Amino acid sequence: MSRYYEADDSVIEVMNKLIYEDNRFNNIKAATIKVVMDSKPKIDKLNGKVTFAYIKNANEVERFLTKSGQEIEGVDYILFINDLVWELADNKNKKRIVSHELCHTFLDDKGNFKLVKHDIEDFYEEVKINEDDPMWGQSLATIAMAKIDQIKEDSKANR
Repeated sequence: MSRYYEADDSVIEVMNKLIYEDNRFNNIKAATIKVVMDSKPKIDKLNGKVTFAYIKNANEVERFLTKSGQEIEGVDYILFINDLVWELADNKNKKRIVSHELCHTFLDDKGNFKLVKHDIEDFYEEVKINEDDPMWGQSLATIAMAKIDQIKEDSKANR
């Protein structure tokens, strides 16, 4: 079984709702984004943090492989979401995860879709939006790391 698989419609719906209803993302409405679920947790061993999601520009090969009747040029971005984190997140945190990744995207003055790095560990605008629960990410990361550790322990016990 592959570690990557297609995101279901509920994940796509969260992303599309943000893009089309949040004015912060008006510049990427024309972008095509493929959403892929990743079943392998990505953990930063130095600080013990789990990566919830990440977005990348599609390279030339990925653009070619994603060409279809609808995406005649292939996709512009690929959004990867950790499936365990997604499963553990409530609806508000799912929206926060996708919103954060979309904040990395922008359309340059030549009409090319690009990525930007963080302003800070997050984005200033995201900090303001999440001021009702500024520790949401740390809370979700703690729950995800506990679940990952539990899965590892269960796997060892079943050997």
